[in-house]
Amino acid sequence: MADDLRLKVVASSIDGKGIAKLDSDSFSSLNLSDGMKIIVTYGAKSKEMEAKQDLIYKESTARLMKFDMDFLRIEEGMKVIITKKNSPKSASKPAPKGKKGKKAKAKGKAASLDSF
Repeated sequence: MADDLRLKVVASSIDGKGIAKLDSDSFSSLNLSDGMKIIVTYGAKSKEMEAKQDLIYKESTARLMKFDMDFLRIEEGMKVIITKKNSPKSASKPAPKGKKGKKAKAKGKAASLDSF
């Protein structure tokens, strides 16, 4: 059983969003059942989607809706990483973001011009 897979994207002819149809080999390799949540990642963009088994397409393909492809900024033929939600890799928390460009506040009271 794999934690994640790299699959080639095929555009779905059906309108909608939030559903990823995976070929049967990839579907069973990730140990999924219909309706389970997966995370589709391309570069720095990720999207949580519902997994469906797709018996039509050849192996190593993920069929995504046009709306989702636009969100992830991918085109047909590109490869994405599919991860089962709540797997050890997807459960790790992202690194906390720092506050860039913020100066530390001065401690104590600052003198105002009126006090002179």
